[in-house]
Order: sequence, then structure tokens, then C-alpha cells
Amino acid sequence: MVAKHRHQKIGVRSKHPKMRNSLSLKGKTSMAFNNFLPGTILEGFNFQKIIKTLDYRKKQDITLKADVDTVLAYKAWIKDKTNNTLDKTRILGVVSVSSGSEKYLPYTIPKIIKQVSEIGLMADIVIGLNNGFECQTVIDRLSFLPDVQVIHLYTGEKVANNVPAKIFDTLRCEGEPYYLRNIDFQQCSHRIFIIHQQEGIYSAGKIRMLGDIYSSLLLESIDKGWIPPEILVAFDAESQFLVEQNYPAIELDSNGLMLIVTELQNKPEIDILGTRTRLAVYQKTMLDDLEILLPNFRQEIPPIQWFIEIMHGKFRGYKWNAGGGIVARTNVMISLLAVIAEMYPGTRIEDVHLTILAMHSGFIGDIFMDVVSTNRTPSITDMTMDQPPKKAWIEQIYRWNAGYQGLKLCYGLHNIKLIASDGFPWFSLREPIKFLQSVKGKEAINLSTVIKKIKYLAIALLASQQIRKRSIENPDILQGSGAKGFW
Repeated sequence: MVAKHRHQKIGVRSKHPKMRNSLSLKGKTSMAFNNFLPGTILEGFNFQKIIKTLDYRKKQDITLKADVDTVLAYKAWIKDKTNNTLDKTRILGVVSVSSGSEKYLPYTIPKIIKQVSEIGLMADIVIGLNNGFECQTVIDRLSFLPDVQVIHLYTGEKVANNVPAKIFDTLRCEGEPYYLRNIDFQQCSHRIFIIHQQEGIYSAGKIRMLGDIYSSLLLESIDKGWIPPEILVAFDAESQFLVEQNYPAIELDSNGLMLIVTELQNKPEIDILGTRTRLAVYQKTMLDDLEILLPNFRQEIPPIQWFIEIMHGKFRGYKWNAGGGIVARTNVMISLLAVIAEMYPGTRIEDVHLTILAMHSGFIGDIFMDVVSTNRTPSITDMTMDQPPKKAWIEQIYRWNAGYQGLKLCYGLHNIKLIASDGFPWFSLREPIKFLQSVKGKEAINLSTVIKKIKYLAIALLASQQIRKRSIENPDILQGSGAKGFW
């Protein structure tokens, strides 16, 4: 089985707790430039506007450089603390979950553990239960998995939206914080660490849970002498790693994780690999006595989601590492996520964020085209619970676009356009055969198919223009007290 992908440079940013004093100036510099609004040089020869635009670009470049420097500082610190030695016998998995995740975890976690076992490795999986969320029935079920030990951990109070909460192994959160350790003998091959995050005004949001995991648990454990696994897998509650070599045919019983981990093991020059995103409408079914949600790959997905799916990984502006499936060197992922969580507690699309930083930090990686990670999308008829109700598929894209607009303000379009874009990739028409193959998929070419695809493209284009206008008016605030926690 030959992987079809190209390696390219990608970038990150880092910052270690022990370095906070020396790097605080960079952090303040980054925060200062969160809300600037770039001008335009297209409105005649207004030299004041031109100067203002260049000034904003310079500030965005300074912000990006400060973030990259911090990422690289973290990575160097981890290399020094571990003596550049990592555990090759285990894989570390990290997932942040909230309400609704109980519909996926009963089958995704066992499947990932099974895939890790088939690779010939052992798994350490960290599940962060965000902001007081609990799923006791799921945890009980995981406790009965063979050769798996479940360890419960608890966070103390989170005192600010960008300050990681300490983690303890007692519910009262007293005494010495908990640190991971390397032990010679274990009762079980695999371990699942359940982190119960205390509910609080600063806790809600995926990136804030990830901040507690990457900074309080992983970084602090390294500081205390823990040698982490060489490879880290970041995924979402509904993620499945599946092989898809001939779109849209998915090999449902395949081990996509094995393919992408093997690629990373065999090529030490690679730092990070992302899966392609496979969006699907989910449907209810039963797993023993539990109601779960499984992807229905036969059901049509909404127009913009379909367009993203066929473009992702293939064209410029659609090259982000999807958060539902990233496999990377552990020191790289820790450096990236620790910095993002600390500096940008309002980021909504942390996967795009980390890909931008990875590119500019010089990390090597790409989208691994033969493997997909599943991601849930609403059906075209689903409505939100808002009053009045809104089309759920449009609101999903709006949320992603609002996150993108926040990143564009932060780093500048010129620094992120290779990774992410909110416009139609007209340049893709320069490769018409490749573009048409992506649009067609495996469907037979006939008049009905042509009309259907043209209609879908037209709907996607028109809807995306409306969403873009709305998201530009309401970009996510990434930093400060105005930063919100998102899922």
C-alpha cells in the first residue's frame, strides 16, 4: 500500500512554564495585536491607507514570529529535559470531550486501542471531560475493556481562561499535583486517564481543556522526569481512522492509524501528519444497551461541507491538519498546543491554528491522503435550537469561518492563505482534470450527475459568500477577557 502525499514545511509556536518570565514580553506583544483591522490598498492611491496596511502587516508578522519563537523554545526545552529520548513502546492519545460525546466514546475509544494493539504498541489515552461534564456509563464500560487500566484525575480551580489548572489524583484536589511516570511493570498494557475538569467560569471550551492536558499534565510531568511516548495522536470524540484510497469508498474495517503511524516511524524527518477530513451525517443505533451515533457514509452531506471534503488536502487554502486526526511527534504537538492554549484561549479552530504555526516554525509534514478521520456534520434539513431556528449546516460553517477570521486578523492573510481560506479556490481551475476528478468522485458521468454537481457548487458558492460576510462582521476574539470558550 503506497501513501499518496507530498512532504512540505509546516509551523508551530511554544512556551514553557519555566520560561514565562523571559518570554512574557513576546506574549504581551502577541496579545497587543489581537484586534487590529487591516486596511486595503485597493481604494485608489490613498497613501495613508497603504502605510496603515503595511504597518498592520508588520505587526501581524511580529505576532507570528513571537509565537513561533515560543513554540521552538518549548520544543528545545522538551528535548533538553528528555535528553532527546522518547518512549517507542507506547502511543499517547489526547481527546477533549463535552456533552454529547457519550454517543461516540463507547466505540471510538475501544477501536483506537485495538488499532494501537495491531501496530504492536501500547496506548496511553487521555480523555478530558470539559467543564464538569460526566459520562459515568461510558467510563464504566471502558473499565471493563480487557487489558486496560482506567485512572481518574481531577483538576483544581481554573483561575483564568489561559492559565492551566493543576491536576490531582484525588477528588478533593489536595496535596501534590499528579505527574505521569514511566514504570517498568504494569498490570495492563493500556491506560486510560480520565481527567474530570472542575466546572468554572473559565473552564468551558475545547482549547481550555486541552490547555490543562498539555500544560498541567504533560509538560509538568516531563519537568518531573517523565519520558513521553514518541508519537501522539490527537482526535475528537467521534473520530475513526479509516483507509480511503479511492474516494469516496471507505474501508470500514481498516486500520488507518497503522498506516499513518508506520509512515511516521519509517520517516524520522517527518514531524506531523494530518488525515483527510471525511464529513458524514450520523444516525442513531444501539450498541448493546447504549444508544450511539454512527456515521452514515451513504447519506448526502450539505453543499459547503461536500466542497470542503473534496478540496481538503489537495489544494492551497485547504491544507490544515484536521483536529479529528493528527499524528505527530509528541514534542511537536505538546509545544504547539501548550502555546495556543495559553496565548489564545478564544481560538475555535485550534487545528488550523497549529498548522499555521507548524508551517512557519519549519516543521515537516503534510496531509496523508490515504487515511481519513471521521467528523460529524448536520444533514441539509437539520435545524438549530435557536429562536428562530437556523439551518444547522450553515451555522457549522459560520462557526468555522468566524474562527478563521480571528486567525486572519491575528497573523494576516499573507501568512495563513496557504493553509486556510474562506473563498472559492479559483486557482484550482488551472488544474481542471484534478479539480473535476475531485468533484466527480466515483459517480458515472452523465447529464444528471453534471447538473447535480453544478447545482451543489452553485449553492456552496452562494452560501459561502453570505457566511463570509457575516463572519467578517463577527470574527472570534482570540485573547483577553472577551475571548469565549468554543466547541
